[in-house]
Amino acid sequence: SNMSMPDVNTLFAGRTVFLTGGSGFVGQVVIEKFLHAVPDVGRIFVLVRPAKGNSADERWAAISSGVLFNRVRADCPAALSKVVPVEGDITIDDMGLSEENLKRVLEETSVVIHCAATVRFNDTLRSAIELNLKGVQRMIRLCKRMPLLESFVHCSTCYVNVDKQDDIEEKQYPVVCDPYKLIDGQGWMTDDMLEGITSSMSDKYFNTYCFTKHVAEELVRRECADLPTLIFRPAIIAGVWKDGIPGWADAFQGITAVALGYGTGTVPRMPCNNQNPIDVVPVDVVSNMMIVCAAYRLHLTAQKDRSMPVFHCNTSHLNPLKIERFVDICGTFLEEYPLEKFIFAPTTGTRGSPRVEAAIHTFKHRVLGRALDRMGGMLGKKPFWERTFGKVREVYHVFMPFISKRWIYKSDNMVNLIDRMQPDDVEKFDFDVRKIDWNGYSSDFLFGMKTFLTKNDIMSDEKLQVAKRGVRIHKGVEMVANLLLGWLLSVLITGTFSSWPVALAIGTALYCYLNLGMYRQVQIGTIDDYRKRMNETMRREPINNNHKA
Repeated sequence: SNMSMPDVNTLFAGRTVFLTGGSGFVGQVVIEKFLHAVPDVGRIFVLVRPAKGNSADERWAAISSGVLFNRVRADCPAALSKVVPVEGDITIDDMGLSEENLKRVLEETSVVIHCAATVRFNDTLRSAIELNLKGVQRMIRLCKRMPLLESFVHCSTCYVNVDKQDDIEEKQYPVVCDPYKLIDGQGWMTDDMLEGITSSMSDKYFNTYCFTKHVAEELVRRECADLPTLIFRPAIIAGVWKDGIPGWADAFQGITAVALGYGTGTVPRMPCNNQNPIDVVPVDVVSNMMIVCAAYRLHLTAQKDRSMPVFHCNTSHLNPLKIERFVDICGTFLEEYPLEKFIFAPTTGTRGSPRVEAAIHTFKHRVLGRALDRMGGMLGKKPFWERTFGKVREVYHVFMPFISKRWIYKSDNMVNLIDRMQPDDVEKFDFDVRKIDWNGYSSDFLFGMKTFLTKNDIMSDEKLQVAKRGVRIHKGVEMVANLLLGWLLSVLITGTFSSWPVALAIGTALYCYLNLGMYRQVQIGTIDDYRKRMNETMRREPINNNHKA
């Protein structure tokens, strides 16, 4: 079936799309792309959970007034009226839709894109089952009541197969756990019993997120045989590559959290085999490919094809980024463009052992953090350290497993899909990851992190100089602190106050292990180039950093 498919816009013409997870990082980019690049799409129902006292309409108004939608407001402002936010919640039957909205959604929808899930990797199993398993089950039940449905995209993740390693195919592997028994168990098991399942499963699947997404795919396999379904599995999602504002992101997750750990000196080392690939994929690649996959499923339906294809959206197969290279890029970047606020001097590295690092994080959280808060308390300062080190320790433990093995998620279907698309669409919905230049793109998402997430003043040279001076001072203080610690240890070891050679040796060794950035200088993007492209793609509006709903 290597036939080409019609163009994306024609496939979507006049159709109504129902999207869940539309307020999330990926969901926002998907909506924006539909509005900007699929002019004939009819309507987009977006499921939005009322949150923090804001209604669905208010949340959507806040999202759509953000910088991401600048080009829609500039090029096709009328398209914004195609989005119809519907208040709902995937943890309630019928998605918690009002009677009126439910009727409209069921009658009109012909494309469903289900992106909603918990993004808290270490959520409780009870909550993860509710969102990632029962949420999917509720979505499927709605799909079965949609007379016009011709395309259902279930957004999964590459990491449903974390228990395997090396080459992983675009197919569904046998699942060990019966989804119905797990859903049933959630109903009658106590928290302690669920905790027991969590700890026995976490060796294999790392966390409740991967595990419940893994079981959810089995639910889709069993229940969607009669639905026009496609399973879409992205890897670790990072900021915008080329379709939109370079480096734009709206949340610290995945790779950006690691970069923040390096940049603030709070996660200085991630011990691993640095020759493994880190499977990062830009958010615009994910959104473009997801839209084309939904269109492709429409095309299959028109061909009377009842298969359930699986698509990986990732880079480890076609254009792998080695961890070693990523560390070199981060190290070079942070030396040149440090963050304005950091806790320790920025450090990057993969040395050490996971056990030692885990112990250091525990020590900082439980001992050092408490001691610093106590000293601060005497000076009338609010507690800060214990909570901060606790958060850092959590980020470290959540992310470490994802670089602990060598996975190559095969993406042959990505290449086949590109071959089937119309030439204009290949350019308009570009998701060809073979074209990514990692040094340039990584620089962009690090600049994007500085601009949109840590809210640094990216246009100010002066603040950059202040930050660089701050790093130099911090490095000096850390050197002195390590030498002092070395001297204290030398006193304990030798029993005299004057064993300077021992003190110096210990102090230097500590500094080298704890504070030295181990990386090679590599070519990175310049701030002038980034500023120019960012301002162009922002349509020269001043940056509005207050758009978070």
